[in-house]
Amino acid sequence: MPPTPTIRQNGAALRQFREDRGLSVTDLAHLAGVSPPSLRNWELENRALPRTKASRICAALSIRVDAIDRDTESVNVQVAS
Repeated sequence: MPPTPTIRQNGAALRQFREDRGLSVTDLAHLAGVSPPSLRNWELENRALPRTKASRICAALSIRVDAIDRDTESVNVQVAS
């Protein structure tokens, strides 16, 4: 089985986008279909964020994945295209 593709997330940016929208960890986790403990670990950068989960979280936040991906140049992109 091939490894799950992950992104090198910027947990602080992820947390800031969530807080800017007035969402709790539980709120965003519910909207994105992930568990609150997993979301907290991704914000704290304790665990790698799978690309599929990043896509769901970013869709819930109306941002592009590259807005929270340390490996992209566009860390300030906020609007999903």
